[in-house]
Parts: sequence; C-alpha cells; structure tokens
Amino acid sequence: LEVIFALGIGAPALRHPSSAAMVAKKKAVVCLAVAGAAAWKAAPLFVAPGAGLARASPSAAAGSATPAPAAAAPAASVAASAVAFAAFGALAAGSRRQRGGSSMRASIMMEPEEVPEAEGSAKPKPPPFDPAKQIGVTEPIGFFDPLGFCKVGDKEGFRRLRAAEIKHGRAGMMAAAGAVAQYFVRIPIVFDFENAGLSAAWSGNSKYGFIFLLFVSGYLEIFSWKEDSEKEPGDFGDPIGFNIYDSDMRNKELNNGRAGMIAALGIVVAELYTGKSAMETFGLPPSAFETGLTGG
Repeated sequence: LEVIFALGIGAPALRHPSSAAMVAKKKAVVCLAVAGAAAWKAAPLFVAPGAGLARASPSAAAGSATPAPAAAAPAASVAASAVAFAAFGALAAGSRRQRGGSSMRASIMMEPEEVPEAEGSAKPKPPPFDPAKQIGVTEPIGFFDPLGFCKVGDKEGFRRLRAAEIKHGRAGMMAAAGAVAQYFVRIPIVFDFENAGLSAAWSGNSKYGFIFLLFVSGYLEIFSWKEDSEKEPGDFGDPIGFNIYDSDMRNKELNNGRAGMIAALGIVVAELYTGKSAMETFGLPPSAFETGLTGG
C-alpha cells in the first residue's frame, strides 16, 4: 500500500510530454517498484530476533498462538513504509535534478540567440557634429567663436552661419578690391569722371551702377544661387571649370573672405572718419580721374 501511495503522489510529475523526461520517469517507476518488492520481502529481517518467541510464550501458556503473526506485522509495516518513503524521496530528488538539467540545457540553448542582440545593441553611436573640426579651422587662430554661435550637435545652424560667412566674405573681397581698383581704373564713357569712395553710391552716373548691382545681387540670391542641402554651404558649382574645389582651396576662400570683410569695413570706417578714399588713406594724392573732374 505504501508503494502504491508513493506512486500516486509521484504520478503528476510523470504527465509532462517531454520524451527525455518520460524515459527518466519510467526508469524511476521501475526502480520504485523493485524497491517496494524488495522492502516487502525484506520486512522479516527488520524484526528483532526472538521477539516473536518472546511474545509467543505467554500466548502458548494461555493456550492461544494467534497473536504471534500480529506482532510481526507492525514491524514489517514500519520497515516497508521506511523503504517506500526513501524511494519516494529518491524519485523526488531525481525529478528535481531532471528539471534542473532541463532548465540548464534550455539556458545553454538560449545563449546563441542572445549573442546577436548583445552585439547589435553594443554598436557605438556616431559622435555629435563638432564645428571645431570643420573646414575653415586653420592655424594660427584655430577655431574662433568667442560668442558661441556654433553649438556642438547643431549641424543645420552651422550650415546657415557658414553659408552667410561665405557670401559676406565674397562680397567683402569684391568690395575691398573695387575700392582699391577704382583709384586706377574706370569704366570708360559711363563712369570716367565719377567720384571715388562712398559718395559714388549716390552721385552722378555711378548711382545707377549701384542700383544695378542691387538688382543683380538680389536676383542671384533669391532665384539663382540657392543653397542645396546635398552640397556644401556656398557650393554653387564651377561655371568656369577651374576644378579646384578641395579642402585647401575652401580654406583659402574662407580666410581671404574674412580678410576681405575686415578690409571693406576698415575702408568704410576710415573714409567716414577722414573723408579720403581707400588709396588716399595710404598717403597717395587724389585719383587722376578725380583731378580731371575737378580741374585740379
């Protein structure tokens, strides 16, 4: 009965459909049955020697031999129960080991699937946009942004500022060159004897040239030379075909444009302060064109 009871308790553990687990459970059931049969057969060995005789003598004296087998039965029952519970404990331990082994194997089988996820999540992120590492940062000044207009990671903001810098640099170079060139060269017939310097923007025929420049520059800015997000700031092609748009030439353009802006601003401030044109501030006499205009 104890063996059947142990089998009944352990039976739910045998209901899992795993083939390896079923084989292990069947082996455990066979071992349990063998252990129960052995316990039943070995039960008389657990009875103390002479116990049956000691109990039988008083019975014989009383004339009855019936209680002797009853005395051996409790001892056999205790022994069978002990063996049955020991076998049940072994079965339970085996079941736990089986479950532990299954979970261990499951964890080992899961490792190859988790490796790609770990490798995919470990990809380094690209560094943020750094304006200090862009074209135009040259020695000896290096990156010069004392007011902090260019922010790390703000690529679009940097592109807008760089486009404005290039445009103003190109305008500054042309303005500075024009302020110097007008001292020596004039467009014949139309601007032969016009004033030099800032006054040319609102006097004589030269004021029409200034208005013409405003319309041309506005047209180029609004309709022709538009910024393209797929190109570098200030890249409007190479119509003449110089084919020199590289890092070295771009650095030169930016540095000369910065110098041109400073030069143009200096020429304007100097003329407003002294009343002299660009070349006159270096000590030269008034232009021959102006001399012919004034009769001096």
